[in-house]
Amino acid sequence: MSLRKSSSQRTSLKVINALVLLFSGFFLLNCTQRQDEETARSGRMILAVDSQLSDIAESHAELFIRYYPKTHITVMPVSSNNTLKLLLDRSVRAAMIDGETDIAEDSLFAKRSHSLRREPIARDALVCIVNSNNPARTISVEELGELFFTSSKKGVTPLIENDYRLRSLLAAKIGKKGRDLRAWICGSNRELIMRVSSDKNAFALLFNSSLDKTLNDIALDSRNEPQNTRILLLSGKSHSTPACLPTQQNMYEGSYPLVTTLYYVYYPGDALAAGFGAWLGSSGQKAFERSSFAPYRLVERTIILK
Repeated sequence: MSLRKSSSQRTSLKVINALVLLFSGFFLLNCTQRQDEETARSGRMILAVDSQLSDIAESHAELFIRYYPKTHITVMPVSSNNTLKLLLDRSVRAAMIDGETDIAEDSLFAKRSHSLRREPIARDALVCIVNSNNPARTISVEELGELFFTSSKKGVTPLIENDYRLRSLLAAKIGKKGRDLRAWICGSNRELIMRVSSDKNAFALLFNSSLDKTLNDIALDSRNEPQNTRILLLSGKSHSTPACLPTQQNMYEGSYPLVTTLYYVYYPGDALAAGFGAWLGSSGQKAFERSSFAPYRLVERTIILK
């Protein structure tokens, strides 16, 4: 009986040990899986952005990673006609665009079974630049329409940034059709600025963010190419409102007539994409305040009086 009892006890111990090992392995595996799971503050993703937004997007990604070291965000600058296509194809997990979507893009969204969320995060503007020797000081939205959408006036050279979304935005804001555009589309923003620098009859339209980014790039270039341009003050149609420059305050308050909105677009069920979007709309607004963009909302500040 004692031998049988001892054998039975050994068997029971083996079973218990096996169960302990099994549950320990399951627990460790479960912990490892949880560590690898993505959250709103950890994981890896690719963010597609309209090309002129690359610098500000990189700044935000770096700041976010500084706060949350377990994240890795790769910024992919592309032409504006491809930004949302990459998101719709699931090649990227989020996108940052400058301006409203057009009819063609809206129709693509409608065909998708999974809806996309679009959050406004900042403000940009369309600006008209001229040669410093050009006598013009102000221009109205109506006059821009005449310059860029009707037969070109003699002695005037209308130029425009090579950006799909900008052309669509301009036509919508001026009340024209995109196919009626009568301006020279420059191959690059550097080319556009250099042409204005050498032609006192040139009038060029581009995003304020594109102008800021290109001028910075030119300044950093070892060739140190000359800059001979300035921004025209812009008023509403037929000078109905006072002409002003696209300062942060004028963009935020809507005093500047051609303001655009930056949007962050992502799939709602994506934890990291949603987390980064939430950060852009809150703490990330401070980074927009330190740039050529205007924040979409003012950041609350606490003042402690002693």
